[in-house]
Amino acid sequence: MRILASCVISLGVLLSGCVTTKTTQINPDLPTMSGLKTISDMTEIAFEWPLMAQSNISGFYLYRSNPNANNQLNAIAKLEDKFITHYVDSNLAPSTEYIYELRTYDNQGNISAEGERISVTTMPLIESVSFIQALYGLPNKIKVLWRPHPDLRVVSYILEKSALSSNNWHEVARINGRLNVEYIDNDVEPGQNYRYRISVKTYNGIISAPSKVVDAQTKALPNMVINLSASVNLPKKIILTWEPNSNDDFDHYAIYRATNDIFPMTKVATTTATEYEDLINDNGVNYHYKVTVVDRDGLESPRQNASVVGSTLPAPKEPVFSYARFNGSLVELSWNQSSDSRALKYKITKTSSNGEDIIYDIDGLSYSDTQVQKGVEYTYKIQAVDEYGLESKYSQKAVVITK
Repeated sequence: MRILASCVISLGVLLSGCVTTKTTQINPDLPTMSGLKTISDMTEIAFEWPLMAQSNISGFYLYRSNPNANNQLNAIAKLEDKFITHYVDSNLAPSTEYIYELRTYDNQGNISAEGERISVTTMPLIESVSFIQALYGLPNKIKVLWRPHPDLRVVSYILEKSALSSNNWHEVARINGRLNVEYIDNDVEPGQNYRYRISVKTYNGIISAPSKVVDAQTKALPNMVINLSASVNLPKKIILTWEPNSNDDFDHYAIYRATNDIFPMTKVATTTATEYEDLINDNGVNYHYKVTVVDRDGLESPRQNASVVGSTLPAPKEPVFSYARFNGSLVELSWNQSSDSRALKYKITKTSSNGEDIIYDIDGLSYSDTQVQKGVEYTYKIQAVDEYGLESKYSQKAVVITK
């Protein structure tokens, strides 16, 4: 039975811990131990001694000195069978010297005199991988490669990461299998530097010191679009323009639009040109725009801090009637357009009990309607029309009765 508690023993005093709780006496008739053989590992030492089945003993005590303890021996195990010839001391520190002594004890609990003391040193801690590399310039990822560990006891690798300016390491992954030699880290930001190191783990849970540190930088985002502008005076459309992108692996531009600065933007188009024509079937409306660059790896540049605002051309102002009257044979109409100089022509909509007529392409600010009948009520509305064919709202109605 292994006793892991430290148990100090000296002549004529109490053995502490749980190995024994009675005063221990030396029995000079008990055989002393010599010829203790050992095999060392990183955290374990195995013992072997000759079979003592013919002796008048009940078992063995194994004593050990802890490191830097001035060779003071502590009872670490009570082996309650004289036929035992092997024992393994575990949970030791690598590259550390220990002093051991094995004594016999009888059925009264008395122990033998001192036997041979031996010095045993544990093996050095297993080294990490001899080669590790991190690849630069990958989009939104860093690939880490290493050489397979030659020690067959290795069962997995522990990959750790830190920021370039930090010594705070955290575990990224555990890669099982001695022959697995790569890991792709997707938890990264574009254009950022990261450091990596690897420790190896053996089948019995021993973890090496970290490997050398390597670093890598992810691919940076494309350059932001600059000098973005939007038209404000075109009919039924807004034209965006910007400067060409300088990235070597440019793929396309993405155009985003919103109706105001509060609502989120929606991608409305992509293009490889440095101009975009947004066709809008409405007059005098505003839209907010941002444009980004997308490279061949799908990385997208930052958007502009502030959107640019484009507008479609508003419709002309509606005319204002000066007068509308019947002179006995025709209807005379007159209006003014003093608040808007864009009107080139005018359009009159005439309604009566006979139906609706539209009169197009009227030049000037007056019109004489000869197509009237006496005793009929006519209603007139006028619209201004500019050079692009944009029509104003209707003027106020003018009602004329041909008496």
